Amino acid sequence: MIKKLITIVALATTTFVSANAQLLYRITSDSQKKPSYIVGTFHLEDGSYLDKIPGANAALDEVDQVYGELDVKTMTNPDTLAATQAITMLPDGKTIKDILTAEQFEKLDKYVTSILGTGLSNPMVFQQMGKMNPATLDNTLTITNFLKKMQGKFNPNNILDLSIQQTAIQKGKKTNGLETMAFQTKLMFGRPMNEMIEQLMCSIDNSEFYDKQTLLMIDAYHEQNIEKLLEITYMKMGNSCDMTEEYMNGLIFNRNSDWAKKIPAIIKDSPTLFVVGAGHLGGEKGVINLLRKAGFKVEGVK
Repeated sequence: MIKKLITIVALATTTFVSANAQLLYRITSDSQKKPSYIVGTFHLEDGSYLDKIPGANAALDEVDQVYGELDVKTMTNPDTLAATQAITMLPDGKTIKDILTAEQFEKLDKYVTSILGTGLSNPMVFQQMGKMNPATLDNTLTITNFLKKMQGKFNPNNILDLSIQQTAIQKGKKTNGLETMAFQTKLMFGRPMNEMIEQLMCSIDNSEFYDKQTLLMIDAYHEQNIEKLLEITYMKMGNSCDMTEEYMNGLIFNRNSDWAKKIPAIIKDSPTLFVVGAGHLGGEKGVINLLRKAGFKVEGVK
């Protein structure tokens, strides 16, 4: 069914870079006046990690603009926030207790208690979480769980993806997004209710697997090994919670294809640094291979 990818939060205490490690790539072609670049991030990695990616700061200085998956400027727009809330919350008058069975709610309550030390019977906890839709609640609990485990080693106010754009703005460069907030919000939190409930229950029932997977993804990212990261992303449990091909297409492959089609026009006249999740770069259907198939030279920056 659905495997939890979007909500993984990561930060490790040490960094090892393998001999063939690569997160930053240079994009060139005969039609470009200057090179552009694409860098793979790990969403909610600390902003200071940019210094550990060889050539990344120089690439940021060299380009005219930065494209993230989203444009940082739009993320605090009041209209955008209102639209996001409409998707991420349950309809008026409904709570998470109303849409779950008694058994599902009991599982959820125990899971919340294991993370927060108190359950949904606590009025303050229920007030904060009770009106979230299942996908939003799953995301919130996952983030809370890993922030707790990081014990102050990660600064959620200095996320790598957004930090790069904010630095670009400070340097007088333009920023933009490959996607809109509305698209990503619907993708993550706007699925049919039965699918979101299944995802939430999968997260609870397989929490140890997802914890292990996340730690492995942290290590692979800090090795700067995008192929290994992709392999770990595809790990399976052999049950109904494994990702379907349809879900993978919607979450990763279709978006890769869409970005690879947009990039040529963006970089034609404006040298650009693209900042996207590292899981989108590798593999046959990854952005790097798709750009190469389109005639671009894409090579790692040492």
